[in-house]
Amino acid sequence: MPGESVSTSTDTDQATAGAPVPYREMTADHYAREFTREAQALAVDDDTTVLSGSCPRCGCSFTFTYRPRAFRRPRRGPRVREIAVMCTCTTEHEGRPAGEEGCGAYWNVRLEDL
Repeated sequence: MPGESVSTSTDTDQATAGAPVPYREMTADHYAREFTREAQALAVDDDTTVLSGSCPRCGCSFTFTYRPRAFRRPRRGPRVREIAVMCTCTTEHEGRPAGEEGCGAYWNVRLEDL
């Protein structure tokens, strides 16, 4: 459930007993692996992919929309298969700057792993 942690990770920032973690911009080697266990990817079109899953740091559910470019132009080279993902949950995290989303966690995901 959002805000709960069932992971055996040693990340001391993870939520415990339903308490949200404070905002902190950070990453860890295990974030991508934990996210891809149950995350889902939906290709909206050739350039847009929507990822949904739970944040490996705070445990909250979220969706992340990946668009590799803002303007259309001829494609050069192979399509990028690894993307940067960040937590975009709506749970309140103490210390989160105004206008920001999520808990501050970020990681890279290979689309082949989803």
